[in-house]
Amino acid sequence: MAISINSINERFREMSEALRLSIIVSIFWPIFSFIYIVEPHKYFVLSEFLRKFGLMGVLPLVASWGLWWVIKGFKEDKN
Repeated sequence: MAISINSINERFREMSEALRLSIIVSIFWPIFSFIYIVEPHKYFVLSEFLRKFGLMGVLPLVASWGLWWVIKGFKEDKN
């Protein structure tokens, strides 16, 4: 089943501004947290990096998208 460009454009037009902003933040958050974690150190420890990146780069995104998913579910149940 092929997806046409028109259907993709229609989906993007239907997205709210808050959802678009959330997607952009989700793309740049891990990049900036990676730069923040790696930049000031003189040496690199993989286990320390993975712990910090998991807590600072991944966990906030998972928590915020999970919260959004739960809130959206509650709103749909009320309707």
